[in-house]
Amino acid sequence: MSSITEIEAAIEKLPPPQIDELAVWIDELRIRRAVPPHVEDWLDGARGAATAGLTTEQVLALTRGEE
Repeated sequence: MSSITEIEAAIEKLPPPQIDELAVWIDELRIRRAVPPHVEDWLDGARGAATAGLTTEQVLALTRGEE
C-alpha cells in the first residue's frame, strides 16, 4: 500500500474488532511521536507573560481568587 486511499480502502474491509485495535494503535503512535516542548522554549514563552503593573501580592490574590 502506497497511498492513503489504498490504506483507507483496506481499513474499510476490516471487521469492527480490528478497527478498534487499529484505533488504539494509532492513538499510541501519536503519543509516541508527540514531542514535548523544550524547557527553554517553554520558559521563553512564559517569561514576561504576567500582566504589567501588578504587584506580587496582587498576583497571589488573583491566584487565590481573592480579587
